[in-house]
Amino acid sequence: MNCDSFDPSCPMSMDSLLLSVTQSPPEICDDKRLKSVPDKLSELVLEPYIASGSDTDTASEPEPEPEPKPKPEPKLGPQLDTELEQESESEPELDPRSDWELIPIEKLTVNDLASRYDDDPSLFCFRCPQFVYKNKAYLKNEEEIAKVRAEYFKLCRSISPFDAIPVPPLAIACGSKFTRPLELTEQCRPLLTYLSNRALKKFNAKNKGSNYVFDELVKATSRQIPRVTYYITFKAKDDAHPHTSDSPATTFQAHVWRKPSRKSVVKSCSIKT
Repeated sequence: MNCDSFDPSCPMSMDSLLLSVTQSPPEICDDKRLKSVPDKLSELVLEPYIASGSDTDTASEPEPEPEPKPKPEPKLGPQLDTELEQESESEPELDPRSDWELIPIEKLTVNDLASRYDDDPSLFCFRCPQFVYKNKAYLKNEEEIAKVRAEYFKLCRSISPFDAIPVPPLAIACGSKFTRPLELTEQCRPLLTYLSNRALKKFNAKNKGSNYVFDELVKATSRQIPRVTYYITFKAKDDAHPHTSDSPATTFQAHVWRKPSRKSVVKSCSIKT
């Protein structure tokens, strides 16, 4: 404050200097304060009004209970999802070839089957009182079997059943009447040894003075039809020899029928020549 501007005639000037009292701010500050008061009052009045209105609505109309959330379905693996989609999308197709089964047997014809099975790669044969139908694949298979069997019989023509050769798989497709080699396993050895001893006993009884005893199996063949037949080749030693263990072995061949309900029948037993 400049001393030159001091006016002794003004009472406020002296008080201000002596007491260092700060005067109140200009009136504009009072106006702002007054303007803010109605805003505060409006807030105080509106808040209870709004609150009371909400309470009335709540009491008259209760809020609905929240619906339970559905449980999530278990997730399947990608492979199962794909399979389920395929099953739902693709419907099973009916086999049109089964329609012929609905035709009465007396009205069924070869053409009903030929139109459906002639070009089928699977073997198909149908027999009824009126006809016998075989598709192309079945007829071709019969030709191959006949060819293989003819070659097999040609090879076996000069072979003894005691020396039978393995039967081609295609040749035995229509039956088991062929003589075939047996593998000398631990399961079949006891039976073959028993049959060999029975055959040897008959040989000794028929040839007086001989006393052969079984030594070992050599090989065997068998045929299942019309009855179980064994062709056994084995070795035996003469028990009359002073040193049986050192005596030379003799090879025998026995033809035996085996009947489950009866005793086995020895058809023949002789020394191999």
